[in-house]
Amino acid sequence: MQIIVEYFGEREAVILLWRLNEFWDWFWYYRKGKIKYRFWDEGNTFSASASTGEISVWNCYGPTRAAAKEMALYRLKQAMEREPKEQELVVESEHIAIYREK
Repeated sequence: MQIIVEYFGEREAVILLWRLNEFWDWFWYYRKGKIKYRFWDEGNTFSASASTGEISVWNCYGPTRAAAKEMALYRLKQAMEREPKEQELVVESEHIAIYREK
């Protein structure tokens, strides 16, 4: 990491590592149709998020890691089956766009 920061500069190194992470996720998860899960241990509960690359859900809680994963998968399936609603653009920047339902 230090070599990258010295060569590119701090801001460019962060962007480079972010883009490498995005490529890694695309290559190993989203390209193959897989679901990417992330877990956080919050003491006596676990929190999970799930993403297909296009749709993501988060704040899925459970007493065990498996229960949190089940909740994330259930909410992801609900989100994928839901009919898309009309949306309006709220904020757009170089790397992100935020929409809200009308």
